Amino acid sequence: MEKILPISIPSVQTYLNHAFPFAILENNEFFRNWLFTNYTQLYTFYNRKNPTSDFKVDFYSYDGKYPKNPFLEYSRLNKDTIIAGNINILDFVIEHINLNYYIEIGIDEYYWSNKKNYMKAHFHHDNLIYGYNLYEKKLYYLGYDRDMIFGEHSVDFSEFIDSFVNNEESNLKFIKNFTSELLSVTTKYVYHDNVNFDMEIFSKYLFDFLESKNSFTSHKGMENSVFGLNIYEDLIDKINNIGKDMRIYRLIWEHKKVMRMRLEYLHSKGILSNENFEFYHNESMNLTEKCLLLRNIGMKYSISDNKKLLSSICSRFQEIKLLEKAMLEKLLLDIS
Repeated sequence: MEKILPISIPSVQTYLNHAFPFAILENNEFFRNWLFTNYTQLYTFYNRKNPTSDFKVDFYSYDGKYPKNPFLEYSRLNKDTIIAGNINILDFVIEHINLNYYIEIGIDEYYWSNKKNYMKAHFHHDNLIYGYNLYEKKLYYLGYDRDMIFGEHSVDFSEFIDSFVNNEESNLKFIKNFTSELLSVTTKYVYHDNVNFDMEIFSKYLFDFLESKNSFTSHKGMENSVFGLNIYEDLIDKINNIGKDMRIYRLIWEHKKVMRMRLEYLHSKGILSNENFEFYHNESMNLTEKCLLLRNIGMKYSISDNKKLLSSICSRFQEIKLLEKAMLEKLLLDIS
């Protein structure tokens, strides 16, 4: 017996708090309405108490570091609860997949043979379980493999059990897609979520990005957070400490991919004329390609440690900033 819940390779993969919801929802038209309203602003922050340990660039979420997604419902359990209830973790996971729950699970990847840290180092990380095969005794998951390729993979039942039982930090997050309830005539008003594209909100985020303004309504970012176009200057200032962090280059590239997808969406809705769209298509493709090249230079630097590449990286940050500023200023005028 086999069961596989619907899944796709997400457009945003750098951070799993974005990647997993995208993988579940990205092909849904109503999710795309919400996505293209919101995923515009960027900000920098220190993710740890020690400022030098984990500097990040990320998509902002109006209610904190992690976006509240109106299409998904979450419930959580930790390992202690599972042990106290004398629950068989494998049976528990399979039962919930049968109930159409995706399971984001934090385990020790030391025990998964297709992980980079297999039998080398203990590493707690999240993966998204979306199916199983009883005959082959494996679970299907979305995440990284031993070559650090993000995609759809599988793990043996025995390895999965070991990774959960032998990890003190193990936890489960059950994810239910309740899009149908958001759209139902009888229940949609209960949830108070707008699933249509909101031009007013998008325009505000676009303006905030261009002006490097804080877009948060509750969470204020971190003490030293930088927003919008000014992130490039922040990255240049910190380049000696963060130059090898591939997440930064990848996230910026994904930000441009989402903008390119958004422009195609606006054109499909008749918001951008054919003439205007041709300009935006060419400009957004150019920006995406430049960010991909930047990512490749960053990868080269992380391997070679050639300090001369840092100057090239900084120059490309400046170039991208100027091109993006010109394109988005025109876009804000065209949609106003």
